[in-house]
Amino acid sequence: MVFSVLRPVYLAFQHVLKRTFTMKYPYEVLQLPETYRGRPRLLIEKCISCGLCVWICPGKALRMVTVPEKKLPELDMGRCCLCGFCAYICPTIAIAMTKEYELSAFEKESFKFPPEKFSQLPVEDQRRKVVIRIEDGRGLSHMKT
Repeated sequence: MVFSVLRPVYLAFQHVLKRTFTMKYPYEVLQLPETYRGRPRLLIEKCISCGLCVWICPGKALRMVTVPEKKLPELDMGRCCLCGFCAYICPTIAIAMTKEYELSAFEKESFKFPPEKFSQLPVEDQRRKVVIRIEDGRGLSHMKT
């Protein structure tokens, strides 16, 4: 009985002394691994309009649309599950997975990526460096950028 009460207190005391694992997101950005799959990107000049990417997409996020020269895939990021099947099956490697992961929007229509938008590179990170004053429980503080 006593052990069942003291063990959780002991574990809680151990974790109080450890550093937190949480990142301060807008100010600190994770370094993504090389194998990270973010938003897919289309290379229009390599696409042969075979439609395999549309056929294999489990979320039905891709569909073929006609542009002046040929048929190209259009992406609906609202349906995309970032599985990478489209990039894997493409015979000419016309679809590649980028590391873009901040994909929020206010309107549903901004999740539609026609071939011209689908082929654009991800926007570079434009975050400002902000200086934060962090205080711990002992009254010590330090500056962090």
